[in-house]
Amino acid sequence: MADVLFDCTQFLTLEASESGDGLSFLLASLGRNEDFKILHDKEISEKKLSHLNEFLNNFTVELVNQEFIGEFDEWFEFDEIPQPIKQFGQNIKELLERKLIEQLTIILVRYAYDEKAADNIFVGDFRVENIYDGLYHASCFGNSGNIVVVRIRES
Repeated sequence: MADVLFDCTQFLTLEASESGDGLSFLLASLGRNEDFKILHDKEISEKKLSHLNEFLNNFTVELVNQEFIGEFDEWFEFDEIPQPIKQFGQNIKELLERKLIEQLTIILVRYAYDEKAADNIFVGDFRVENIYDGLYHASCFGNSGNIVVVRIRES
């Protein structure tokens, strides 16, 4: 049986222009309601980055909020999205609508085993207008694994 390496966290990883406008906007939008402590690349544990390496783009931030992943356990009906998840999705939509980034991937981690082969990982591609379809995979009813990777693209 594998041990848990880390748990209850989320990452945003993106491709953006060198100007950093997309990353700046993202950090401002997620930081305004203070739901997340935002860790930049160099502040993120090397174990976490190594474990998720195959899904990472050129900019990665960890959104630290031990309670956020628990919101997905309260998402019983697809059309009744918990407010924190709805706000998170809106922030992502706004970022992509401004065309400040080229690619965005959301990684939601319930827990990550120290042995990668033990992880049950869902990876899906979704258009930005269907972001909640992707996020629903992390709910207890759409549960697709202990790590959910949602790649978001423009319409």
